[in-house]
Amino acid sequence: MPSARRRALAFCATRTDAVGSSFDSFDFGSATVAHLQAKFSAPSEIQALAWPEALAGKDVVAVAKTGSGKTLAFLLPVMRRIGDGGGGKVRALCLAPTRELAAQIGEQCGEWGPLCGLSACVVYGGVPLGQQKSELASRKPGLLVATPGRLCDLLKQEVVRLGGACRHVVLDEADRMLDMGFEPQLKQIFAALPAAEARQTLLFSATWPKQVRKLASAFLRPVEQTATLFVGGAGGEGEAGQPSANKAVSQEFVHATDDEKDNLLWKRLCELEAGSRVIVFANTKRRVEMGDKPQAERERALADFTAERRPLMAATDVAARGLDIRGVTHVVNFDMARDVESYVHRIGRTGRAGASGVSLTFWNPDYDKECAPALVAIARAADQPVPDWLAKFEKTKASKTWAVAKAEAALAAAGSEAS
Repeated sequence: MPSARRRALAFCATRTDAVGSSFDSFDFGSATVAHLQAKFSAPSEIQALAWPEALAGKDVVAVAKTGSGKTLAFLLPVMRRIGDGGGGKVRALCLAPTRELAAQIGEQCGEWGPLCGLSACVVYGGVPLGQQKSELASRKPGLLVATPGRLCDLLKQEVVRLGGACRHVVLDEADRMLDMGFEPQLKQIFAALPAAEARQTLLFSATWPKQVRKLASAFLRPVEQTATLFVGGAGGEGEAGQPSANKAVSQEFVHATDDEKDNLLWKRLCELEAGSRVIVFANTKRRVEMGDKPQAERERALADFTAERRPLMAATDVAARGLDIRGVTHVVNFDMARDVESYVHRIGRTGRAGASGVSLTFWNPDYDKECAPALVAIARAADQPVPDWLAKFEKTKASKTWAVAKAEAALAAAGSEAS
């Protein structure tokens, strides 16, 4: 077996002994511990496992389901280790795949950073570059949260320098970054950072496919200096990297043609109890009718939903990883996701932080049947009932990839609308 391959597969250890620790058993400083105790009753599983390893300076690979408290799992140790001061240089970098996720990490930085005397900035696309350059110059952040594309722009213009001072790096939603084609940008960014032995790298992912194992092997320290943690049913995906769904989410599937979906959606929404909060996912911006709006309008819509001024929000897959909103009771897949990873992350917007949730998926056999084997496997692994009509498609052999079939269907629909 080639050494790179052997090393990638070696990331398989699991720790469970830290589960159940109290907040005051971690060296975060009195102000941070007091704030934790005021907000939460106990650390989540991923926090209890990741905190001691990260505080000790180890590299960490954490594979955890959505809604597990992973943001604070990486943010608090990094903030504690870099502390205040630093001469206005970026000493820690957090990479996120989408601007929505970057913005939400930035909100957490705004809440927890002052307790450590730490300033943070968030940079992502969709905002004028000059505005972000001015903010970086004035704030001189110790911690920078960024999307890969925008960070590469800033590196190219030498607005941000990562060599020397930046000794802590976080990759959040690493699997999503690879799905979105950011591997070239990641290589460029890591080339600008100190060598692996001179920095601490924390890699967080909801799934553990081959590509993520390869990424961990390339960017992290040797296995003996890295803690690898599988939490909440994640990581049991085998060589194929099959994702696992949160068992706290009840999965329901409805056989529906495109012509039937609007009426079915309206009927189901009318049946919901008062106080329900719903995210409806569709595959195209045209369906959502918000995807091309200015960033300010997108952020306002998200803020209205987050603040419970609106009970429903429609979104595309860009939001499936970027949204961390408490109290979402239902997720509706108006269109079946283009791949199983996106499906798992869509329904993971509900059932978070120990709550239960419900997902409803409209399934069209005209172009969704090729997903049936993977979908049935995910549902059964999460102890969910599979309707007989869906189980009939379980042995479907794909003549083309599921994503290609969905893309062809979307193009056909766009063509008919244009005409």
